[in-house]
Amino acid sequence: MSARQAGHLLKQRRFLPLFVLFQAGTFNDNALKNALIALVTYAGVILFSENLPRSSVVPLAALLFTMPFLILCTIAGQIADKVDRGVILKWIKRAEVLIMILAAFGFFFNSPAILACTLVCMGAQSAFFSPTKNAVLPQWLTDKELITGNSLMSGFQFFSVLLGQSVGTLIVLMAFPEIGWLNGPRVIAIILIVLALVGWLAAENVPKAPAPRPDLKVDYNPITAIYKTLRDAWADKPVFRPMLGIAWFYGLATIFVTAFPIYIADVMRYDEWVLTMVLVFCTVGILVGSLLCMVLARGREAIGLTTIGIIGVIIFTLDLYINGQQSTRVELGNLESFYAAKETPRFIVDVVGASISAGLFVVPLQAMAQRRAKPENRARLMAAGAVLLNLAVNVVTFGLYFLGYSKLPPKSPFLFIVIVSAVVAAYCAWRVFHPHNYQSYAGEG
Repeated sequence: MSARQAGHLLKQRRFLPLFVLFQAGTFNDNALKNALIALVTYAGVILFSENLPRSSVVPLAALLFTMPFLILCTIAGQIADKVDRGVILKWIKRAEVLIMILAAFGFFFNSPAILACTLVCMGAQSAFFSPTKNAVLPQWLTDKELITGNSLMSGFQFFSVLLGQSVGTLIVLMAFPEIGWLNGPRVIAIILIVLALVGWLAAENVPKAPAPRPDLKVDYNPITAIYKTLRDAWADKPVFRPMLGIAWFYGLATIFVTAFPIYIADVMRYDEWVLTMVLVFCTVGILVGSLLCMVLARGREAIGLTTIGIIGVIIFTLDLYINGQQSTRVELGNLESFYAAKETPRFIVDVVGASISAGLFVVPLQAMAQRRAKPENRARLMAAGAVLLNLAVNVVTFGLYFLGYSKLPPKSPFLFIVIVSAVVAAYCAWRVFHPHNYQSYAGEG
């Protein structure tokens, strides 16, 4: 029934265009960011100043993307409650075509300043897309379709992220030989424009999504807008609680993505190809976990699935921590030695198990927040969720940054995941035994 429902949704105008434009945009975000990082880190391209250390490139690129997102997101949430959301999606994707044309100029003329500017523009564009997407899903989908819709959107989102990161890095650096005027960066530019056009064509086919508050007065002051949005979200506890869970999911995902490079290189002593394979395992695991929600949730809120998911995260991550022993190998091992090692099967089981569990944890929470949000301020509440998500990611990132200066072992971030997740699991388990039948507003505009 769930697979049939997924196939049915993927044929619907109220879902397929949104799914396509979301995945295309996710790919472009990550391909652009990683191509710029690769050019500066490995190809010797100077970003802003030749005195900028390579270790600062990744956080700077992240800052260029996340800062405009954080500043504009709550303003965008107000606009998405005031203006037809289908119209907003169309203008967002039209803007992306222009941004990718600008990025193409940056790649063709080898200008990191233009590329940095496009990252800022993509962050601003994403600020308008995020609350609009999360507000329009429960407007176009029924209550029983929300889990399926979120499973498809979230599961394939991580696949698009990984694909974008891989393409952005590999084509720029090694995968494409120069053929006349055509080189790696210019191939990336062409791919970005093509996918932006795909997203634009998809957006032009989305149905109408009438605004619930056309009379709303928009507060364009980002500081007061963020404060009011978070205040309103805090007052709406049935929506705020699952959004906190979603924020923690992105926090723990940030820990994994940030900790694995150091853990694999310094503790396990393997090269970057092993790291890439581990990230593939993570992505496939989250995809499987997300799609499993369609089968297991059967359209319900499924707090039980969320509880099982976070307990799985604890169990598998704790085993990663316990099993993490310092390798005595001097030179970095390759994929062949990784697969031959006796500890590898257990490591892969832990990575895939934690990733599947994370997918089971987050998808029901996304559906909960969307279906419980009242139509008249749904986009503003979803914008609050995006702010919480970004705050969680940034707090975790800075925490890991300072952890790097401590004398704690590189596997310590896994223990941090276990401790925080145990608190989350305790609350989820309590909710399983003390359920509340919250009203659903899915299917309402």
